[in-house]
Amino acid sequence: MKSHISATIDQDVLSRVDRYRRMVKRSRSQVIELAVERFLHEEQPESSEIVTSGGVFSGEFSRADTYER
Repeated sequence: MKSHISATIDQDVLSRVDRYRRMVKRSRSQVIELAVERFLHEEQPESSEIVTSGGVFSGEFSRADTYER
């Protein structure tokens, strides 16, 4: 779902956005959203790593104990 926002942008940047959006036939909102997504991807990439501990398992594991319920 999209959210409505209000933002203040330097006039020179907005002019560049408008020139670009006309060239690629997209709305101003689409161009700004794509730019923000690219910025966030570069600055804060989503991690797909699985976080694990440094611990070592030293006990026993029984599938029967786990699945016999």
